[in-house]
Amino acid sequence: MNIGIIGAGPRGLLILNNLINNVNKNQQLSLHLFDTKDIGGRVWKINQPIDLIMNTPANELTLFNDDQKGAYSIAEWIESKQAQQFISNLNEKKYPNKNNLLKALDKLKYNSYVPRAICGVYCKYFFKKMIDIINNNNNIELSLHLNQVVSDIKKEEEKFIIQAKQNYYVDKVVFSLGQQDNSLSTTEESFKKYGKENNLTYVKPDYADEINLSTIKSNDTVIVRGMGLSFNDYLSRLTKERGGNFTTNDDGTLTYHPAGKEPTIVAGSRRGIPYYPKAISQKNYNENYPAYFLTKENIEKYIKNGKLSFDDFQKLLRLDVEYRYYTLLIQKNYKNIDLKEFQSDFLKINDHKKLIEDYKIKNNDIFNWDLILNPVAGIKVTNTEDYQTHVMNWLSMVIKDAKMGSKTGPIIGGLEMLRDLRDNIRYVLANNLLSNDEYVNKYKGQFSSNIKFLSMGAPVIRSEELLALMRAKIVTILPPQMQTIGANHKFISRSAFYGNQIIQGDALIEARTNAPNINITDNPLLKNLLDSHMIKPQSIKLSNGDIVNNTSIDIEVDSDQVKNEVNLFTWGLNTEGLYFVTSAIPRPGVNDAILQAAEKISKNILNLKIDNVTKYM
Repeated sequence: MNIGIIGAGPRGLLILNNLINNVNKNQQLSLHLFDTKDIGGRVWKINQPIDLIMNTPANELTLFNDDQKGAYSIAEWIESKQAQQFISNLNEKKYPNKNNLLKALDKLKYNSYVPRAICGVYCKYFFKKMIDIINNNNNIELSLHLNQVVSDIKKEEEKFIIQAKQNYYVDKVVFSLGQQDNSLSTTEESFKKYGKENNLTYVKPDYADEINLSTIKSNDTVIVRGMGLSFNDYLSRLTKERGGNFTTNDDGTLTYHPAGKEPTIVAGSRRGIPYYPKAISQKNYNENYPAYFLTKENIEKYIKNGKLSFDDFQKLLRLDVEYRYYTLLIQKNYKNIDLKEFQSDFLKINDHKKLIEDYKIKNNDIFNWDLILNPVAGIKVTNTEDYQTHVMNWLSMVIKDAKMGSKTGPIIGGLEMLRDLRDNIRYVLANNLLSNDEYVNKYKGQFSSNIKFLSMGAPVIRSEELLALMRAKIVTILPPQMQTIGANHKFISRSAFYGNQIIQGDALIEARTNAPNINITDNPLLKNLLDSHMIKPQSIKLSNGDIVNNTSIDIEVDSDQVKNEVNLFTWGLNTEGLYFVTSAIPRPGVNDAILQAAEKISKNILNLKIDNVTKYM
């Protein structure tokens, strides 16, 4: 059997691992692995700045199956002799940052948020372990096709033709392409054209480590749109990478010492506030907070006519977050309350507001969703300068909470619950439990944005650095409702609330990678597959008769096979929208859904029996 795997990032490697570990002794496998970059794919390149870090702790990340012989999580690997030896053996000409990798390795702990370059080396180590297996199995052959673009897949009778530098004939194909380029929006095209005409720097949505920022000078003003993960990467590149450094004060806060090469940075977004930070991890590698409300049993109780209302879905999810928050709050601040009694009451009662009042929780400690989602709601601000004080106060508060740890700080520890609920959310989506109208109009809009804001931020060190940069007057945060145009040979930005305070910029950075969306993809393979109708977007019919295209490729959810294309499979970011957080790397010791999916797809390819076809919770 000839199998093509397109994409050598984590998901492509997971498929490869499961294929070679599940292959029958009587089967002959010829495998072809393709990637536009190297092993690990584009995000986890080894040659990238060592300061760009992951947003999940090392002990919660693995590529090995739970029961696999010689399995290492990233945490176990970085603490092993194998990591030191493997990096030492890297070719220094090919990987000129080798010494930086070794220095970083010495500083890492099991719960560190490791550099993305280190994760890239881990991917390469994982791949080397698979090569060892293949070399000892006469039934398996692997051909590597790296640093080349797969432009198309054609059908010829029962075969697929993978078109790259040459044509490759295979029986089955699985593709997981990771982050892709999208076609520029009308606004982005306009900014690109305006920047070129006016000799200004415009950075479209892209990978921060790949962008040439040398056109940005120290006397420039840089406008940054977006304050998520990419925002932190650009801050690092425009400050530390230019020679600045942070020192730790006696009170634990940071002070930034400029090198004199930093531009002035003005950042903004619709919300006007950076993402919540990730806490210092206190969890064991296999420790998940259990759901008590958004459980399969509870969901079934709320289902009417085969559907779960969005309001009930959100209510159950929020109650799980609140339950975790109050558990941590009581442990920390309310020693007089019997925690087990409170937890029992919280699980049984319907009027949680009254319960909190009965337990005499102080007003400032009551979990307020409106304030959590909009931390600057209701504040009195007269100008952008005044707004900095409010943002810095909020940052100081969430930093303090996050530094307590994921099992101690009530706010960030409570929001950590959203990560442990991922499989529960996947269950709702994959089983199509929300109505089409509510999925499109409620889930896909503000809810998805809120989840990113609350649970997909950077490690707390990034918030500490941002606070120090604000104190050093290097970074200014615009108030909410950022507006940006090109005018007077500059990029112009302001907050809708303070229209008379104009920022004039010499550079405009779109601080985000492209959201996966099959409808606007600029990936040559996906565009050609769309043109030949081998793939299509999942279509969603609304109650008014309108048809809306989801961002996901249309697939069979019980097999991850492309709809109506036997032996063509896809998963990962190509299915974002149908699934949830499809970019995540699996977690060891918890029977992770991503590891389950890799095994399921591999067994489908190998024509092996599969137990528990859909298992998310």
